Parts: sequence; structure tokens; C-alpha cells
Amino acid sequence: MSDHNTIDSLNPFTEEEEMFRRTVRQFLDKELEPNVDKFVGDLDYDRAFWRKAGEAGILGAAIPEEFGGPGASDMCGVVLAQELGRSAGGATIGSSLSADIATYILMTGGSAEQKHKWAPGILSGDIPQCMPLTESEAGSDATAIRTTAIRDGDSYVINGSKIYISNGNKAKLLYVVAKTDPAKGGRGMSILLVEGDTPGVSRHPMHTMGYPAYDLAEFHFDNVRVPAENLFLGEGRALDILMSTFALDRLEIAGRALGEAELAFNLALDFVKERKAFGQRVIDFQNTQFKLAEMKTDIEVGRAFLHDSVRKYRANKFDLADGAMIKLWVPEMASRVIDTALQMFGGSGFMEEMLISKLYRANRLQRLYAGTSELQKVAIAKKF
Repeated sequence: MSDHNTIDSLNPFTEEEEMFRRTVRQFLDKELEPNVDKFVGDLDYDRAFWRKAGEAGILGAAIPEEFGGPGASDMCGVVLAQELGRSAGGATIGSSLSADIATYILMTGGSAEQKHKWAPGILSGDIPQCMPLTESEAGSDATAIRTTAIRDGDSYVINGSKIYISNGNKAKLLYVVAKTDPAKGGRGMSILLVEGDTPGVSRHPMHTMGYPAYDLAEFHFDNVRVPAENLFLGEGRALDILMSTFALDRLEIAGRALGEAELAFNLALDFVKERKAFGQRVIDFQNTQFKLAEMKTDIEVGRAFLHDSVRKYRANKFDLADGAMIKLWVPEMASRVIDTALQMFGGSGFMEEMLISKLYRANRLQRLYAGTSELQKVAIAKKF
């Protein structure tokens, strides 16, 4: 697939990327939306969903052709995230298929042997991935991690714990961030590939306020021994690899939040057109019209922000501050829109079975994970 020839001057996504969007939309409408309740408490169903996604061709889209992939652009990850946000089922399953940041790491930092080994399973959905980075005392400050990977002959021995790891319970390939030289702090951090069934790896499900079928795990590594060739790039290179992923990660989160805002707006619009109060439709009240106008404007500003950021990314002009600004603004905007949408539903919006209620709880995560809103402000301020 090509990265060129966008559809028009307003849409930064290419014809190929829009084709990918249609494929994703058709897949989610068929495999997610009618079956969303089946995911809750059933990890095997989730695994089967991944394999179906592989069959549909929506996993590992950016894997180059030489490793068996379609060779699409990184922006397919943004498209996938936005379509998950627009999906009713997205408010239940969590991050799910948005795992191509791990694939990006493999394709940019892995050896040819590692890529050939793992790419087929990633593409088929047989090899879900996760990146154990966060620890109980190291969230926004990743350099504070305590997990170690100490060289012992031809191996590294990993010890430590990780929490809040997306796709962690079903993942078969782990990108473990650990300190190979604790004395060097952040510059002593490295990434190692660990197969999920390696002796000494244990994991436990974690449960969240939103996303009832979110696959989130806590990991423990007890003298986990992995071959030295599983090291990425070299010792002390974790920060370099992670920093290179931030731009794409921020765009994907913004796409997910924007999709959630779009879904909430449409839910509210449909509701107020049908709901009546004091003898007239709720949409006929001027206050309702004003609130809808504000929501629609917020969404369109967010869309313009995302589209401009995609153009900057393609031109290699999207820096850390740009990523921090879009990660800050779009999720905050989405929260405003979703809160207003729930208000329009009145008491019914507070009921657990209502989609707007599920969306309200799910969206709250966007301002927390992958760097809180406060951390984004710190990153922006460093440019002053």
C-alpha cells in the first residue's frame, strides 16, 4: 500500500488507508457489535476474535512485504483506533486490537531473524502482543522502574513486577522493559522479547472501572531466563525505542478518543430527536440545540487537530510537544462531549446497561494511560 495520494486536501488519509478503514468497519460490524457480551469473562472468545481479525487482514498492517505483511503505513493504526472508538463494542473490549505499537517496535528495533520469526503469528492473530512497562511505583515516570534483567552468560535473567498491561492475559509475546544496568537509571533500561510461556512468568487479570472485557494484567517475573539475542538493539536502548513510539501512540489515542466523541454525539442526537418533555421533543429546546452545537464544534476542531497532526507526522515534523498537545486536548475534549451527551439522557444515562454509560466510564481512561494529562502539560511546557 502507498502512503501517497490522499483522497482530498481535507482528508490526510490515503485511498489505501480509507480502504483499510472500510475493512475494519465491516469486520467490527460483523464480529464485534453483535457479539460484544460474549467477550466479558471469556478470554478464549477474545483470542478467537484476534484470529478472525488476522483472517480479515487488519492485524500487522504496517509489517513490510519482505516479512509477509501488506507493507501499509503506520497510519493504519490510527484508523483502527478511531474505528474502535466509533464502535459500540469498543466501550466493552478496551484497547484490544490497538496493539500495533508493539508491532512498530518489532519492525523498527528487531533483528531480521526476530521479524521473520514473529511476523506470521502477529498477522494471523495467533500471537497477541503486549509491552510490560508500567510498575506500581513507575507510571508516568518510566525511568523509575525496578524490574531488572541481568546478564548471565548467554542469557538475561529478569526479576520484577508489572501492572496495568493491556492485552496481558492473552499475549504470547512480551516486550519487557527492564534495567540491565540499574546504576544508569533511564539510560540503563533495555527491552527484551519474552515468550509468554517462559518459566517464571506469571500473570493475573486486573479489573477496571470501564471496559468490562478489557484484557488487563499484572505480571510477575521470577528468575525468567531469556536468550541474549532477545535483546532489542543493545543494552540501554529502551528509551530510544520508546521515544520513537510516542508520536504514533499519541495519534492512536487521539483517534480513539475522537471516535468515542463521535459515537457519543450520535447517540445523544438520536435520543433527543425521539425523547419528549413538556409536550415537545428535547431537541426543540434551544438549550439542547446550543449544547449540540458546542459538541459538534468540539468534535470538528478535534478532527482538524488530528488531521493536521497526521500531515505533520508524514512530513517528519511531529515532535514530542505536538504529541503531548494532541494527547492532552483530544481526550479532554472527548470527555466534555461524552459528559454532555450523558446529561442529555437524563437519569437513563446513568443506568449501567445504557451504551452512553459504558462509554462515559470507558473514555475516562484516555486521560490517564500512556501518560496522564498532567504529564502532557509538563512535556509541552519544556518547549517554552
